[in-house]
Amino acid sequence: MRPMSAPLVPSPLDYIGPRRFAFYPPIKNAEPNEWLLATGSWAEVQVVNAQTGAKVWIPRRYIGAVGDSHDGFLIVGLTKELEYRAGALGPRFKRVIEMPRDIEPQPKLRMEAEPRPPGPAPVIGIRMENRADSSVIRALLTLAVAAVIIALIAAVLAVFRRF
Repeated sequence: MRPMSAPLVPSPLDYIGPRRFAFYPPIKNAEPNEWLLATGSWAEVQVVNAQTGAKVWIPRRYIGAVGDSHDGFLIVGLTKELEYRAGALGPRFKRVIEMPRDIEPQPKLRMEAEPRPPGPAPVIGIRMENRADSSVIRALLTLAVAAVIIALIAAVLAVFRRF
């Protein structure tokens, strides 16, 4: 038993006939954008510019849908931007010039929180008093401690004099 093959799907260009059409996006360097269908094969289609008579072969993989514009003119969509140069048609490449990189790295924006190191957070001492107040308090504490030490020494000497 032989498997049945599916019928071939006709190309959208098969319905154009002798009508004029335009490509979208237009083919660069092939102005004006008004074309007629000439001939075709299973792999490519030949179109003729309606005003200049220039003949161009377009691979079918670049041909998209066909539709009417608001004024009744046919539009044939292209799947890629094409460019006509040196008598041949090919994909259009937009040239990009790479700018030199900065020598100094740009500062990073803090959009994301930096990962926290594992373990508890470090403890930071916070002083609540002024420096002037702390120096007065420190002097008073030093005097109080000195007075207590002198009183202890005097008490010990008084005990030893009685003997």
